[in-house]
Amino acid sequence: MPARNSSQTWKIITAILVFLTAVMAIIIIHWAVKRKTKGCFHDNNHLFMKVKAPDTRAAELFSDLTPGEIITVKEYMFDQKDLNLLPITQASVNSNYIFLIELFNPPKKEVLHYMESNGSKPERVAIVVVFQGAHKIPVVQEYLVGPLPKPIWYRKHNPSNRHNSIPYSSRPSSFPEDINLHIIISKIGDELYHVFKESYGYWMNNCSTNCLGAGGFSPKGFKPGDRETWFMFFKIHEGFNLQVIDFEMLIDHRSKNIKEWQVKKLFHNGQYFDSIEQLVEGYEKDKLQKVAYSGKTKKNLIYSTFQRRGNFQANTKQRGPLEFEPDGHRFQLYGNLVQYMPWTFAFRVRSSTGLQIFDIRFNGERIAYELSFQEAISFYGGNTPAIMQNKAVDSAWSFGSSTFEMIKGVDCPKHAAFIDLHHFIDTDEVLHFPSSLCVFEHNTAIPLRRHYSHHNKKFYFHGGAENHVLVVRAIHTVENYDYIIDVLFYQNGVIETKVSATGYLQVSGLVGEGKRYGTVVWDNVLGNVHTHLYNFKLDMDLAGSQNSFMTVSREFENISHPWSPGRRLIQPWVHRRVVSHEGDAAFRHRTTLPYLVFYNPKKENRWGHSRGFRLQLNSHAQPILPEGYGEEKGVTWSRYEVAVTKYKESETISCSMYNQNNLWDPVVYFDDFLNDNENIENKV
Repeated sequence: MPARNSSQTWKIITAILVFLTAVMAIIIIHWAVKRKTKGCFHDNNHLFMKVKAPDTRAAELFSDLTPGEIITVKEYMFDQKDLNLLPITQASVNSNYIFLIELFNPPKKEVLHYMESNGSKPERVAIVVVFQGAHKIPVVQEYLVGPLPKPIWYRKHNPSNRHNSIPYSSRPSSFPEDINLHIIISKIGDELYHVFKESYGYWMNNCSTNCLGAGGFSPKGFKPGDRETWFMFFKIHEGFNLQVIDFEMLIDHRSKNIKEWQVKKLFHNGQYFDSIEQLVEGYEKDKLQKVAYSGKTKKNLIYSTFQRRGNFQANTKQRGPLEFEPDGHRFQLYGNLVQYMPWTFAFRVRSSTGLQIFDIRFNGERIAYELSFQEAISFYGGNTPAIMQNKAVDSAWSFGSSTFEMIKGVDCPKHAAFIDLHHFIDTDEVLHFPSSLCVFEHNTAIPLRRHYSHHNKKFYFHGGAENHVLVVRAIHTVENYDYIIDVLFYQNGVIETKVSATGYLQVSGLVGEGKRYGTVVWDNVLGNVHTHLYNFKLDMDLAGSQNSFMTVSREFENISHPWSPGRRLIQPWVHRRVVSHEGDAAFRHRTTLPYLVFYNPKKENRWGHSRGFRLQLNSHAQPILPEGYGEEKGVTWSRYEVAVTKYKESETISCSMYNQNNLWDPVVYFDDFLNDNENIENKV
């Protein structure tokens, strides 16, 4: 592993927020303005002082590449003849082609020097991912290209502390590979035409309304260097994710020579076969257990659609309540910078990993440098091969760029501000996604605070504050799942992150003892057991970057009663423990968490308390796999509910899209961030 730069003293706080919803709250007290009204006071959230126009310099540094910049970078790279690039639509797996172009975030040290010391402005740089299949030893190579808008240089960039180069077998799936795999599957569909038609009433080619499709799963094998994919077959109808059949197929496609790709295994009705010929022969000679098909295609396919069905015992003619803004937006957008009440922050949606928030300020003072989504994973169990193999690392499935047009009034309120996004991933052209990010203000309908003051039957006052929050929302549709990512900004200084999962279940065909691994959701369809985990990164900057970390817990003491001699008093006290090293700041699952506090020991209030924020986790999960077992090594961040590490530019992300297909020897191994057990006291 390369030597680390010990002169850097910044910090990453990686918070693992888990299961179907994950909440991270940072708490600070802010007294709202009060207005007296007939014995009551009411804070209607209109009384905050007017804030001056925000500084947009940081936002400009973090704004996503424009379509023009993407095109400029692409053309510049194609002008470098030594790269021997082909357009992705003309390429094969043994070609060199661009897979991804996105912004490369500038180094934090340069950003702060520019923002706080009037230093030079950091160069605007793109990162370009090239699949170099034409090389004798094929690899994935990342390049930094800059400065924009007129690039004049490019150089290699390695995201790994463990690998000198990114193995070609670690690459995510892409168009040249996928198109050739489906050509093979289509040909096999012809060979199995009568098996499919007689078993399921559906087939693959010339099928009109009775068509079968196929989708692949990852990781692609059992060890580094493998490249073989299990495909699950399904009926192509609305909600095809639930229309699976009990037929699956394994294709070995590790070779650069497509002619060497071959079917390795087949699975049909609970039985394994080594070849197509073996399956066909067994089928024709009645040597296998056939699917009991009635000969008629079911007309009722509504179960997998969004159409309402069944008896809904309510009056559905009346419309539900709506939010509106009587005076228009109370937030302002300056490009990718948002100003809302005491808050300002910049945002981007990274094509590989998703939503990132930078330079978060409260009343003009930075409290966090970065809050960003890092990774989503889902690991499955079952008794059919594709689902048994399914351990999804979603950054490898274009998580960040799977941001499609939102439905106004459903995905976000109609009064939201909608923002277009642009991505360049697995394509030849810039992809435009209209209205695919939204920002809106929302009344939570729970008071921010309230109190009815009375004593001895005498009324004193009754007051409260409405709880309005600003929500930044991205929705990522990754295959069957839709992940709703929210970052909420409260007017009392709280920030909350939340993930909600919807969409469709990942299912498998019901065979054998399938119910051991899930719940039957339709005839011959099993909803499989699985676990979702989400990973966020938080980099706090409280009154500067020289922060520390402590735990705060409630302990008990047994003392002599001060006014009643001979008696003992057991009572709680506050135990504050400064955590000095990374190893003590990583909290595994099944741990009773204390309060987690980040603070600046050099900045105290008049009562001697250090300025700080609390990190609060409101959802928890169990380990996704036994520690160190197989694929678990590729997602070691999932071992922890929270892990605090010292900041390094070589440790800016906790996972990688290259981990999905090399989970056993990952490009980014999160535990490397912790294994050196660096000191974090008064330095981070």
